[in-house]
Amino acid sequence: MALNERRKAQRVDANLAVTVRGGPAEAKGKALNISANGIYFESSYFLSPLTKVRIDLLIPDLDAPKKETPVTCDGVVVRVEPERKDPAVSRYNVAIFFTLVPESSRKILDRYIRSRLSS
Repeated sequence: MALNERRKAQRVDANLAVTVRGGPAEAKGKALNISANGIYFESSYFLSPLTKVRIDLLIPDLDAPKKETPVTCDGVVVRVEPERKDPAVSRYNVAIFFTLVPESSRKILDRYIRSRLSS
């Protein structure tokens, strides 16, 4: 039996700096992939599912090499791997669904995703 893809937006591989604020601490990490609806990133900090967060991303400026544009949006943690905090684990993979993306950030994010889809 094949699993149906539930995502409504295309994902692209990404290597973006990510800072997530929510819960008891700030988590810094690296995006593994991103879509218009969410982000999947690697973090050294465990974030519990259903935690409301604010995400800060640095998106490469397509018009100016070596320049990055900050993007901020709100979201909720929907998945963490491994599922429980473990002192023996140094990296967690975290999936966040975007709940609020300001229009200016949406435009920057959409442009970045389109550029990655065409390359």
